Amino acid sequence: MAAPRIRLAAVDDLPRLPDIELAAAALFPEGDLPALLRLVSTPDSALVAAQREGRLWVAEHGGAVAGFALASRNRECGYLDEMDVHPDHGRRGLGRALVGAVQDWARASGLRSLNLTTFAHLPWNAPFYASMGFRRLEDRELCPLLSEALAAQRAAGLRQRIAMRQTF
Repeated sequence: MAAPRIRLAAVDDLPRLPDIELAAAALFPEGDLPALLRLVSTPDSALVAAQREGRLWVAEHGGAVAGFALASRNRECGYLDEMDVHPDHGRRGLGRALVGAVQDWARASGLRSLNLTTFAHLPWNAPFYASMGFRRLEDRELCPLLSEALAAQRAAGLRQRIAMRQTF
């Protein structure tokens, strides 16, 4: 199997990303991701800004954009805000390669840590990130941004969400 091609997103890639995100959302059980949230994708303005700022990556498979990762930073901390792979291209290492690209960006940017929120109980979520060097955070370890993110996710109907961090 050929290694996935990961690159910074180009403007031409942006229209494909919402379809990937919505297709990936369909994999989640309805008890974890309420039906309404299955219809919502990252705002176009956020994708445009991330692409311009060099914090949006895409994975190519079979000549097509098949996944993406969106990151942000706040001072010395990085955040993996979104990572999705279209189910038609799953289980080929695209997600792992995308997270690796974000980890490389965080290290090269001199960030102290890379943080994320995810589902605790789904094998392609917390256990996946743990296999890539992230550890689950206790409530007392949460920075204000992660606390706010988890509270907003709970308010939106998401259950069993946790925060994870990798330090450099």
